[in-house]
Amino acid sequence: MRKRPFCTICILFLVIQAARVLSAGAEDTEFSALEKLASEEMRISLCGTVYRIEEKAEVTAFYLKDNAVSSAGGNMKESKVLVYYSRENHHQKIRIGNTLYIRGEAQLFDKARNPGNFDQRQYYRRQGIRVLVWAEEMAVRSADTDRLRQGLAELRDKWNRLLIRHLGDYYGGTMSAVLLGEKSGLDAGMKTMYQKCGISHLLAISGLHMTFLGMGIYNAMRRAGAGFMLSGIAGGILLILYSLMIGSGVSSLRALIMFLVRIGAEITGSDYDLPTSLGVSAAILCGWQPLYLTDAGFILSYGAILGIAMFAPVFTDMFGHAGRRPAVVKWILDGMSTSLAVNLLLLGPLLWFYFEIPPYSVLLNLVVIPVMPVAMGAGIAGSVLALLWDAAGGVVLQACRAVLAGYDLVCMWSSSLPFSRFVSGKPSVWWLIVYYAVLGILYAVYTYLKRKEKTCRIPGVMALVFASVMLLICRCGYEQRTDVQITVLDVGQGDCIHIRGPSVDILVDGGSSDASDVGAYRISPYLLSCAADVLDYVFITHGDGDHISGIREMLEDQTFGVQIRNLVLPPVKYHDDTLRGLALLAARNGTRILTAEAGGMIGDGSLVLECLGPEKDAGLEAGNEASLVLEASSGGFRMLLTGDVEGEGEEKLIESGSLNRCDVLKAGHHGSKNSGSEKFLDLVQPAVTLISAGRGNRYGHPHEETLNRLEESGSRIYSTQENGALTVRTDGQHIWISGTVSGTA
Repeated sequence: MRKRPFCTICILFLVIQAARVLSAGAEDTEFSALEKLASEEMRISLCGTVYRIEEKAEVTAFYLKDNAVSSAGGNMKESKVLVYYSRENHHQKIRIGNTLYIRGEAQLFDKARNPGNFDQRQYYRRQGIRVLVWAEEMAVRSADTDRLRQGLAELRDKWNRLLIRHLGDYYGGTMSAVLLGEKSGLDAGMKTMYQKCGISHLLAISGLHMTFLGMGIYNAMRRAGAGFMLSGIAGGILLILYSLMIGSGVSSLRALIMFLVRIGAEITGSDYDLPTSLGVSAAILCGWQPLYLTDAGFILSYGAILGIAMFAPVFTDMFGHAGRRPAVVKWILDGMSTSLAVNLLLLGPLLWFYFEIPPYSVLLNLVVIPVMPVAMGAGIAGSVLALLWDAAGGVVLQACRAVLAGYDLVCMWSSSLPFSRFVSGKPSVWWLIVYYAVLGILYAVYTYLKRKEKTCRIPGVMALVFASVMLLICRCGYEQRTDVQITVLDVGQGDCIHIRGPSVDILVDGGSSDASDVGAYRISPYLLSCAADVLDYVFITHGDGDHISGIREMLEDQTFGVQIRNLVLPPVKYHDDTLRGLALLAARNGTRILTAEAGGMIGDGSLVLECLGPEKDAGLEAGNEASLVLEASSGGFRMLLTGDVEGEGEEKLIESGSLNRCDVLKAGHHGSKNSGSEKFLDLVQPAVTLISAGRGNRYGHPHEETLNRLEESGSRIYSTQENGALTVRTDGQHIWISGTVSGTA
């Protein structure tokens, strides 16, 4: 057996780094001095050097290093800071290397406030950035410029504009992501389509790029007669400059280090060993930043290469020797082996981070990956030619359009097939441990059989069967629950409540007035993380935007998003233009439209959801007063959901006699002073009240008057502002309440 001492040392180092990260949690518990100030959202001034600039939708993002910070709390140092400056106020030409003076408000990055949501704080901590500053004033203190980085940034910007000019926003933005790692111009629908079809890796700078560019230069110079040393140095310098230009992401750094190791082996006449190269690059990156071990890009990039190294031979042997088969059949089987190996090893992180897999991606990648070098080659050649002859370069770039249009077609075709998605939900840690322990055993069995020169088809077959069984186990873990779970999501200033019974999934409202794309970034990821890819009913209490904006997004994305079977609206008498428009949108996308009437019920035996109001002839105006009021019950448990009902609507509800004592109340109108009157609270007597409101919202919700009334009634109060998403679990007799940010409430 071949010895790999460097690989062994690197693995031991990675194990130690992983233990450090796990023992401290995914993020450092110790705050820097500036973080402590930012937790109080204090105003500060700072001086720092620009090392990166990004243009976002409404602001320019400046990344500053070596910062000297001043505030009422004193003077301090902070290695890196992210600064947002409104584009309306930004008129100066800022260059990389400039020293800036900034005055503004320091804030902490958000944690994930709902299960399954993106954790902004972890993301920036992995980059060494702990604080965001919203700049109110900016001035250049030093015009010193990092000419290399600034030149590369300007080259990237010009290249991006050239691609968009010749290919348009849609395909130009895609090629800019492929070649430059520039994601700001990427079409959101196309990005979602690639992700759901399992080919989003094509949009990331990866080893394919490094091999195409680095080895292309290296091999070209070798064929021209240059020596190993000169060819290797030229390829290495090109890739280092390319990495600096595109921003040096984890996958590109991994590919760069592995390329340099490979070239080093050729220059010194040593054998290139893939596992050693992989281990060395991982050790270097994790030595620099241990938190990379929690990064999706790091795990997926290294997992893909590890999967190929370990399991591609397993599946090659499973398909049998292809010595007598036609070359095209051998090529297909080799591609299948590689694709299966990657998907098998990445199953855990794919479910952990994205909660679903596209089963047809194994076949889809056989088509799209071999064609990607054509798009890359045409993109680079066309861009270079356009500098000399713009029209000719534009013609060459049309090959990129053809390839990308072909990708769109195969993605739409594959998504129309049955079982094109399998949503499993987020697996437990124990699921991951069992899964990879069994894979390790199967790989050990394969290695043993190979050494004994025995048949090796069985381990590959068993690995595929086992992975399929584990997928079903993960999904069944969410579907076979016997309790009832009700989650009030943190959507900022808005409402969204998910109700899950043993055999029914219901959503009540889904919108926000202060969080953009709330459906795509908060509601849908949460639902997919708990395997709720199909909603049986979505209730809309009334037509305000902070209750329906996310639902509108979800209805527009029924091909790749969460499916909505039935949209339940208030009685027709209370429909306004917004609700009528929502109903038309739902009908166009295949969702059935229903209306709720007072006294109507739905349920699955263990869970009943009853509509208490408004009554059809209550004489209310459409809007808050006519909000749907729902009661969820299971055994002896009662929870009242009141939408934005207030004023006369609440009075009519009291007069109807339909209100009963409840265990949990979802406060009306985000805790407004006009809802939750003393008379109302005397009737419902909630033991617990949950309030959905945005942090620092401009309405001042929840109002002090409402909080005082609730406290006087003896109700315990929890809010999404302090706790993030609030989850109530009940078996019909007992109640458990937990918060996403705060833990058990």
